[in-house]
Amino acid sequence: MTRPFRERIARAAGAKKSSIVLALDPPANRRKLPGFAAKTIRAVEQHICAVKMNFHLILPLSASEISRINKLVHSYGLQSIADIKLNDIENTNEVAIDHLTRMGFDAVIANPFIGKGGLAVLVQEAHRTNAGVIALVYMSHPGAREGFGLEVGGRRLYREFLERAAGARADGIVVGATQLDILKQVASQLPVYSPGIGAQGGDAEQAVKSGADYLIIGRLIVEAVQPAKVAKEIQSKILSVRK
Repeated sequence: MTRPFRERIARAAGAKKSSIVLALDPPANRRKLPGFAAKTIRAVEQHICAVKMNFHLILPLSASEISRINKLVHSYGLQSIADIKLNDIENTNEVAIDHLTRMGFDAVIANPFIGKGGLAVLVQEAHRTNAGVIALVYMSHPGAREGFGLEVGGRRLYREFLERAAGARADGIVVGATQLDILKQVASQLPVYSPGIGAQGGDAEQAVKSGADYLIIGRLIVEAVQPAKVAKEIQSKILSVRK
């Protein structure tokens, strides 16, 4: 039997000695996306544990093209995450999970705004197909406080989202690397995935020290002249913090 996603990505991180999740987000003017994706993955696979794809690739590419990318990801012992911030009614979420897993994704990022019951059902459906669910708790961009930072019923919305994720047995949560105070609050409750390193001002070492388990890194690596060199440098910084 295939291991649960949470175990699979932990094993990949151990094998690669890296907790970097590559956000495979090509620039808007990039052409020949499948070739770009394959070239980038091959260049950095030794320094990452997973690949995250969002609408940069999921919208313009066909299901078969995405499947081929995911096969390449898996051939290197990596995991693949679909970042579509799933947030709909149960039937729609079920259909989305079915399509994503058929394309080879190992996990999906979802928005707890759908409610406790909706998130719980989504996690159950994903686990039935051996896929994982990572729940948004606090994004990395400056406007995140206008949503995730709102006070609702006497407490911040992100605290409610964290509770929903834990109650639904989600496989992890997303908290931006730019939110160090919040990272410290949620550390050790669920595996924490932190985007926002580099372009958005987040620092890899500080994020890890504050409780991030996995760092989601895109432009800093993807747009580098030497992606492998940059990925290796970040990998080394993370390892030095965790010694």
